[in-house]
Amino acid sequence: MKPNSRSIYVGVGGWEHEILDHCFYPTQGGTSARKLEFYARYFNSVEIRPTFWDVALGADDAREWTRALEGRKDFRFIVKLHSTLTHARTITTPVVRSMHDILNELQREDHLGAVLAQFPYAFTNTGAHRFHLEKLAAAFRGFPVHVELRHASWEQPASSSFLQELGLSAVLVDLPRIRQFPVSFPRPGGQRAYFRMHGRNEKGWLLNGYDARYDYLYNTRELREIKRRVLTVPQSCTELFVLWNNSTGGKALANAFEMSAALHDGRMLPLPQSTVRAFPHLVKVSKPHELTGSLFDAEYRDVV
Repeated sequence: MKPNSRSIYVGVGGWEHEILDHCFYPTQGGTSARKLEFYARYFNSVEIRPTFWDVALGADDAREWTRALEGRKDFRFIVKLHSTLTHARTITTPVVRSMHDILNELQREDHLGAVLAQFPYAFTNTGAHRFHLEKLAAAFRGFPVHVELRHASWEQPASSSFLQELGLSAVLVDLPRIRQFPVSFPRPGGQRAYFRMHGRNEKGWLLNGYDARYDYLYNTRELREIKRRVLTVPQSCTELFVLWNNSTGGKALANAFEMSAALHDGRMLPLPQSTVRAFPHLVKVSKPHELTGSLFDAEYRDVV
């Protein structure tokens, strides 16, 4: 999708959530590759979640992902860095090497959109943590690394300059309005803006349970607000990523479809009937049509 000559990529945080077997995929229990093949009919970007916890993944896995996208040169992956690099704040050669193997393979096939370094709330703006970011930037120099900083102590002009000096970019993260969480999007710089939508379930985040935390469906007013933020980034940003991580109950899927339609000025999209049944309000953006036929025909490409 290229409004005003910009490339806009919309997707969700992972294509293997179990809930998607019930509200998206046509059959249950399919392989990861088959699910990705189906997913790519409707979206042009996705976050790779398993790289966050599985250090055994490597170039062979990346090649399997790209094979599932044969014919979809416009599709981009966002690779989530392993938790030892972000949560344990430990940079080791084996982990960096395995991440490089994946990133190099995706980059070679022109399917790498961004690298996600998601830090926890406890990663505050301290000298030790800034030094860790320096080491991380050096370890992944040459890759488009975006850091997600969830503590309000980073919400100051000096932080943007610091990241820019390191060659890092901030994730434009949407979180509940809770004390010590960032309350505004930083102004993106460079050619890429990466929006990551977690929902605004304040009670769920305070309970600190995964399912409760991401149990949130953005309403129409909020979607209009997000669309406005996406389309008003500086003209220097030629690639815009809008990824939905409010995954509980498949809500990310519904909001991603709504945003895709909104970015097409309300255009009707061919959606899976299982998704419309799970989220009846999507009938307002859905063509009365179930996708059939060739995987990469013109109608599929028009969706994204």
